[in-house]
Amino acid sequence: MPFLVELIITIVLSFRISTSPSPEVILNRYERSETPEFDQLFETPSPSSPMRHLARDPEEASVAIVLENRSEKPITAWRFQWHMTDASGRHRTQTASGDSYAVDVFRPVAEPGSRHLITPSASISQAMLSHILAGGGFISSGCTTSRSLADVVELAFEVHLILFADGEIAGPDPDHFAAELKGRKPAAEFVAKQIRLASAEGRDVTPVLTALAEAPSLGRLGSAQGDPLFHSVRHYASDYLRRMHLKIGDVDMGEAQLRHLENCPTLPKFYRRSASKD
Repeated sequence: MPFLVELIITIVLSFRISTSPSPEVILNRYERSETPEFDQLFETPSPSSPMRHLARDPEEASVAIVLENRSEKPITAWRFQWHMTDASGRHRTQTASGDSYAVDVFRPVAEPGSRHLITPSASISQAMLSHILAGGGFISSGCTTSRSLADVVELAFEVHLILFADGEIAGPDPDHFAAELKGRKPAAEFVAKQIRLASAEGRDVTPVLTALAEAPSLGRLGSAQGDPLFHSVRHYASDYLRRMHLKIGDVDMGEAQLRHLENCPTLPKFYRRSASKD
């Protein structure tokens, strides 16, 4: 009589968190007993609960990270990356960035003393979680993925860059995110100048911006290849072309975008703690 043997293989996930690039930014694995405020993110919310928009896959609880800013300075930009390897040996990465300089209203990415839960699908601060539970609105942030972690056998997390409000930077920054941030303002002003010149001379700015948006480039915005300044020029030109004739209600989005380009925030001078501020 045939003998059936059922073989059950349990895949053990190897999870590594790289050392924080700043001694004042602490990275720890999420533990329910130590940060209970985040526990409800991994529970099934009721249909009427505001948590229904924030719920995480419970399997992410085992790989969640709590980042704490113990500095007296706000963090104004960061970039981090997840590295995943599945059972077949296939490797993939997910990169998430956030900064305080993309919009006209300044908001720190991480206030002094704040805690943030980071998972492969998204990140949220303790303060934002409290705000939402109190009935406030929100905009989610981070990188999102619909892929399950069930097939992942190796997972690693590393912080590429941290920027503090006074200009101090920490981290290896392999994708040149700091250069991208510094290049935004001159790129935005250059594109705005082309628009204003064309308007003053009665010309259609479309051909000029189209040439900039479609110019050959090594890499793209957010990548390590090519010139970050030129990537931003292409991005702003393309963005304005999409909005120049758009109206939302009584708001002229082309004019609003032009004002944004002309008023891009000025960043502080960057420095590393081991070097002088120059």
